[in-house]
Amino acid sequence: MRKLVDKTITPAEILSALQSGSITIAQAQAMYEGVLPIGGYKGIAAIFDLDLLVNQPLVLAEKLYALDRIDARDVATATLPGLALVGATVRAVLGPVPVGEVWFLNRVTLVSPVQVGAEVAQVNFRISSWAIPDLRAGVTPDVDGRSYWPADQGTIAADAFVVDFPAQGELGEELRLIAGDYISLVATNTAGAIGAAAVITTLTPFGRKGKLLVAP
Repeated sequence: MRKLVDKTITPAEILSALQSGSITIAQAQAMYEGVLPIGGYKGIAAIFDLDLLVNQPLVLAEKLYALDRIDARDVATATLPGLALVGATVRAVLGPVPVGEVWFLNRVTLVSPVQVGAEVAQVNFRISSWAIPDLRAGVTPDVDGRSYWPADQGTIAADAFVVDFPAQGELGEELRLIAGDYISLVATNTAGAIGAAAVITTLTPFGRKGKLLVAP
């Protein structure tokens, strides 16, 4: 009884033969039934990566759509309660982005009000889609992603911090968030105990919902 041997030529085998120079592109096309997307790259044969060729450029088209506005109606609020001790931290989440949506944020504004007493409520925000853990030396991993600023911001005075993502020195581009992504506002008491009145901090996003063309 003879054992059958599968002699089907796979695309990977054809690509290997092309790269070694043992066959030509014309010969490869004759050997393989169907469409074989092969091109030349830096003098060698390569199979087209349709994800890089088709999907990824669609990200540029997604942002041309404005299906809805993201603004003060989407504010996130984190409140340090009265009498909170030094080191107390509270968080508020913006998101997560619903399935089937893509958000493009061009600005966020963080506000910490004027405080009475010795307390200092400092603010920062974390982006869930950024690397976890952060492999930089001395940085503690956080479940809500990497913080935007290396250090928290704020004084006892009323403070407003505006981040324009497309600006030079920031990201240089809008922040793209896909399904499941979120931003966390983090407020921390860094000085004396909070007085009787709570300290309310806010994060207000600005941007739009684009048209999802590249699936997560």
